[in-house]
Amino acid sequence: MKLVFFAFKHRYRYKDLNNFLHSRLYGKYFLLNLGGPFKHLVAKILLNTHFGFAISCDARPLIKNKKSGINFFIRGTNLNIPTNFKHLENNFVSIKNPFIQEENIFQIYPINIPYSKINDETKIIFIGGANIDINDEQKILWEKCKKEVLDNFTILDKKSFWKKYLGKNDIENIFIFYKKFKLLLRYEIIKYLKKKFSEKFVLIGNDWKNYSINSLPSNFNPNYIKKLYRGNICLDFGSAEGSSSLYSRSNGIIEAGGLILQSKQIDSTDIWGNLENRITFKNFNDLEVIINKLLNNKDLSNDILFNISKNFENSKNLIENSLDRIFRDI
Repeated sequence: MKLVFFAFKHRYRYKDLNNFLHSRLYGKYFLLNLGGPFKHLVAKILLNTHFGFAISCDARPLIKNKKSGINFFIRGTNLNIPTNFKHLENNFVSIKNPFIQEENIFQIYPINIPYSKINDETKIIFIGGANIDINDEQKILWEKCKKEVLDNFTILDKKSFWKKYLGKNDIENIFIFYKKFKLLLRYEIIKYLKKKFSEKFVLIGNDWKNYSINSLPSNFNPNYIKKLYRGNICLDFGSAEGSSSLYSRSNGIIEAGGLILQSKQIDSTDIWGNLENRITFKNFNDLEVIINKLLNNKDLSNDILFNISKNFENSKNLIENSLDRIFRDI
């Protein structure tokens, strides 16, 4: 049995890790949660005594020696790692960047998924913020390519698209535009859904009112979020930081018993298999067709909900494999 302990100071990281920290055993690994303002001090002691292996969230505390553990950047890709830490060989990230080949992905899978059935009065749920403030250069480019993006959302993950419009292969510059355009795309999708499914669509987040879109107030209570997700159609547009099917938001939806409906990601086929065409979309037409099918056919919705859960019945073994890849060189 190998001891692995999580180290982080701030409690909000519990939310990002979802059910992952609620389990102790992943095959040969015993996972100890040492997150929080007091327990992280115990983690520092274990690090100093070289007892077990540490996973430090966002390099707080920083782990320089890979024999002691890894620095795990939960909300981003390699481009989100601070410049002064990039040289370290034990950095891992949670989200794939579509423009660079990354091997240091620590993939966490949904676990402890509750049995759930689609609600009689099914709602379409999105919980998240809005930020579409852009500079003049970004605004000009968005107006040029907006129609092309709205015809095929996945085009933002294509290098050829950015070469066409930016004319250079500066990954860090592309990444700045990429993040802004992902948020602009989210805004366009929300507007579309408000128009098409106004009575069924529940939008949570204070920011939307800044852009004249009605929404309910932000609420970060985990129990409130789980209750909203459970048995409803839950939207996920992917992370603005990259392109991954499984990350904090999507795992949270699945672990709450929600029926996830997700924009296509670069790994959609690998993650979803036969479910891909039933729960992923790449344009407005796909999205509207799938939502109407789900709203009008409760048996279909329950079948998909069941198969989403079944898709991750082997998650503990998959997480053990993820841990193997991290610690294989130690």
